[in-house]
Amino acid sequence: MLYSVVGRLGIPRPSGASGFHTFRHSVGSFINAQTGNLKLAQNLLGHSTIDMTANVYTHVSMESEREAAQAVERAIYGDLFPICFPHGCGGPACTL
Repeated sequence: MLYSVVGRLGIPRPSGASGFHTFRHSVGSFINAQTGNLKLAQNLLGHSTIDMTANVYTHVSMESEREAAQAVERAIYGDLFPICFPHGCGGPACTL
């Protein structure tokens, strides 16, 4: 069923790159990212252990990594350096 929906939406589906298993990983990651409740993700995915959910089914997004790096930068440097984004500038001193 998932494959037919993906096909109708015109989403490319390389072999092994999509399917129900990939969907479960995405759902686990979304639930954890949106709620911060890993136990909820475990329950909804039906895992018997939270280790399975945490270590296999949830993944960190690039956006979350970027936000964490910026938080560390702000903690260390405060507003000494502006935050610049690939699509533009995050501060008045930025030359991008």
